[in-house]
Amino acid sequence: MAVSKYEKYVTRKAEIILGPKPDGGLKFGVPKTYKISPQNNTTTGPRLIFSNDVMKEATSKIEYGWIFSDMVLLNSSKNFGAHKHDYPEIFIFFGNDPYDTSYLGGDGEFWMGEGDDMEIIKFDKSCSIYMPAGVGHFPLYFRNVKTPIMMGVVVPKVGDFILTPVSRP
Repeated sequence: MAVSKYEKYVTRKAEIILGPKPDGGLKFGVPKTYKISPQNNTTTGPRLIFSNDVMKEATSKIEYGWIFSDMVLLNSSKNFGAHKHDYPEIFIFFGNDPYDTSYLGGDGEFWMGEGDDMEIIKFDKSCSIYMPAGVGHFPLYFRNVKTPIMMGVVVPKVGDFILTPVSRP
């Protein structure tokens, strides 16, 4: 079979975002397996499936992951914590019932804003949340998880990965 000149545009292994680098940016890793361990099945972790970190010509980023049980995401500086940055993001939450695509399979609680403008957005149906540039966000809670929930993040226009911490009550 001939070598494809377009193969460089195919992401075949979704890297895991391991966390922030001390000097800014992200640490990535390719998992040894894509199977979830029954002993640790709370989340798959964020899987980076498309990014300018992998494909330099890319102008957007897409990541995804599965939530399997009640948990909280980005609630401390060890895992980025509440933050804001100078680029927008779109968060997408899907259930897994093909016969009822609005069914989420649990309850979500997404913290947005900061100070007097902070709000907690609650959802229990498949939905998306647009995060404008410069708006503080997180933590994100999942409660009453009955069936796996898929979470996706789309960064329509990539920029420098510089997070500014946001304080939470």
